[in-house]
Amino acid sequence: MKIVMPGDRVGSTEEYIKGRGVYEENGELFAAVAGYLVIKDRVASVESFSNIPEVMKGDVVLGRVVDVRNTMALVEVVSKKGEERTLTTRSLGLLHISNVDEKYVKDISEAVGYLDIVKARVIGDNLRLSTKEEDMGVLKALCSTCRSEMIREGDMLKCPDCGRVEKRKISSDYGKGEW
Repeated sequence: MKIVMPGDRVGSTEEYIKGRGVYEENGELFAAVAGYLVIKDRVASVESFSNIPEVMKGDVVLGRVVDVRNTMALVEVVSKKGEERTLTTRSLGLLHISNVDEKYVKDISEAVGYLDIVKARVIGDNLRLSTKEEDMGVLKALCSTCRSEMIREGDMLKCPDCGRVEKRKISSDYGKGEW
């Protein structure tokens, strides 16, 4: 068996169908993990050397907001619910404003903030995320002014140090230290 490393070209979409542990970019297939290249029935897959949890549609993940832009937030996904091991490769998930809450959200910064810890459900390929469910959303938030941990007061968050009040899409598990 051939050993491949992340980023190694394994073929093209004309030759093979993308399988587990493989990603496609501009018609080319590349290894997403280090492991053994397996080609079976025109499907190119990579069997990982280690038992790294795979994140799929429907999974609940934990991550940190690393960027907030006009209508979306980028979330660095670090863990998958139900797995004892954390993910060894950090992946960026995309939380679009339309997938934040069942209610209308005018500005994504009213739902999540930079460095917030969020619980979200994977709803599509390329780690598209949703926090629409009641138990999904922000689990821990930092004050945007002084970076102290915010305390939940009803449906708002308040900074115990500077008194700033901020709005977020708060998970029903906020501040419990579990997810």
